[in-house]
Amino acid sequence: MSHTRFKLIASLLLLLPHIQPLSIPSDYWTTDRIQSVRSSMSGALSSNHLHCNAAGACPSPDSVISTLTSHLHSELSVGGYAAADSAADRLGSTYRSLERLVNAPAGSVALHDSSTSSFTHGIHSIPLDEDSVIISCSSAEYASNAIAIMKHSRDKLALDPVFLPNTDMGGVDMERLAFELSKPGRKVAAVVLTHAPTNGGLINNAEGIGKMIKGLEDPPLFLLDACQTVGQVELDVKKLKVDLMAGTSRKWLRGPRGVGFLFVNPTATLLEPSHLDLRGATWILDPSSRWTYEVDKSAKRYEFWEGSVANKLAFGKAVEVAQEIGVGNIRERVRGLADMTRKMVESELGMKCMDVRDGELKELSGICSFDASPIGGADRAVEMMAGLGISISATGTSSTLHDARERDLPERLLRISPHYFNTEEEIERVVETLRSIKK
Repeated sequence: MSHTRFKLIASLLLLLPHIQPLSIPSDYWTTDRIQSVRSSMSGALSSNHLHCNAAGACPSPDSVISTLTSHLHSELSVGGYAAADSAADRLGSTYRSLERLVNAPAGSVALHDSSTSSFTHGIHSIPLDEDSVIISCSSAEYASNAIAIMKHSRDKLALDPVFLPNTDMGGVDMERLAFELSKPGRKVAAVVLTHAPTNGGLINNAEGIGKMIKGLEDPPLFLLDACQTVGQVELDVKKLKVDLMAGTSRKWLRGPRGVGFLFVNPTATLLEPSHLDLRGATWILDPSSRWTYEVDKSAKRYEFWEGSVANKLAFGKAVEVAQEIGVGNIRERVRGLADMTRKMVESELGMKCMDVRDGELKELSGICSFDASPIGGADRAVEMMAGLGISISATGTSSTLHDARERDLPERLLRISPHYFNTEEEIERVVETLRSIKK
């Protein structure tokens, strides 16, 4: 396909809407509804601690915690294996609920101990040879992801991966991506995208990138890191056209720490993980009586035998809670609170919002990042806010080095990320407390 045609495709894709329409009425979040949500997290609110760090780790609903502790009590009573056997049906429900959440077919998700583990399992299963290259198409790539991409490329003696810069507006450079996909003399094995940066606020155009990739005659694999979008953005793996997608429990889905997931598209070439045990493969004798193994054809092949059943059950409950509320409803509430946060912090405290505002994007995520130098720096603010009963966070340039260098970001950024259970009064309290720190 010619470079001119690639440029045309890229230009057309830029005209696509980058977000899914909100499928909710604007009056969903009534006072009673918000109070009902808050009453379902009594443990988190009983201490009068204000949580505004959903992008880091979120307090779970009571039902999630009770699911977790109930299974731990079962393990205490009958032992880990017997407790797991008794919970087998409920554990299956976790997988089915997650598949419904992202519109995935049965048997297409694997559970790990973190989103990083899931992403790394996915990357290291991508076939590479000396003529292969992996393209990271956003400068917002996480350090862990970038390291995994580089290590896998070096282990396989492949070409050095390509880390594309963003456009001047901050989003993925679709025209540059199209050009890189059309370069002769090499094979693009995979395209990797961070859906929402940890310190940039925007939501990247995953759907447009998926359409571009799948329009190729010999399309590469598409791996999406959705750790900061699952739970606050509607995700449909079929619309996104992803082959692999990693996500986490502890952020916007409000599940426990220690759980991540990997979606594996069953229609893609059967990928084989870099590591296998008896969970993902079966030890067999072949017809000639030679010892060998047979890899499971479902996403189960990406899992290991051992893992926390309690965490997985609690994660399933968290997914159910999100589905009961509706991710579209969550999205509406998070956007409103995040917009309020950005406006108040900038106008009342003089702290510059460092979120990327791509002109082609219609909205930002719930992650609000600021230059905290007017109040003595991000780390000082986080420490003082914690002492006053408020959880926010700081993020450093080392975690997103490409983006930090490209945008000349401060060494540390202050990050405020409200969730749907927060109130407008709590946002005002955050701003007022930051004002007192500034004084």
